[in-house]
Amino acid sequence: MTPAASRDEISRSSLLIAIVACATLLAVGAGVAIYFERHHQSRRMSPDAAGTELDRIRTRFAGQPPLVDMASRESARLHGTAPPAAPIHTFHTLIFDTRGGARLVHMTAPTAFARLFAHRDGWFRWLGELTFLDDTEFDPEPIHLSFDEVRRRGPGLLVDFRHPGGGQFIAWTE
Repeated sequence: MTPAASRDEISRSSLLIAIVACATLLAVGAGVAIYFERHHQSRRMSPDAAGTELDRIRTRFAGQPPLVDMASRESARLHGTAPPAAPIHTFHTLIFDTRGGARLVHMTAPTAFARLFAHRDGWFRWLGELTFLDDTEFDPEPIHLSFDEVRRRGPGLLVDFRHPGGGQFIAWTE
């Protein structure tokens, strides 16, 4: 094989690798966009209408304390290693964001995807890690919540928090 033929072969393989890489990036980008569209809703909403929606969710969990006590920013420590009554499949977050105009944001994520937002050690450190792919006024709120504690607890209320300015944050698992 001549040196020119060898360079042509390298150029062809490089071009093929570049085309495959571009196609992969486009497919991943499309997948992220489709996922975000299906699992994220953000609507402008009055405080009264948002309050009604948030109260509807709170009613579902009447009598059940949230896993995270926002006064201490810690989770209620669960004792024992018994498996949960039921496995969790989905994380939900409902936020009334008052920053920059009132809007109600609802996000859902399968458990495997939500797990990606816990740090490598399996701990959520900020409420913003439970909002998955949106920027809200609650992002910098510190918490200390283990993904394993969420799994052990099973389906139920994770967080119910209200800012003094009117913003509200509720997260739960199903």
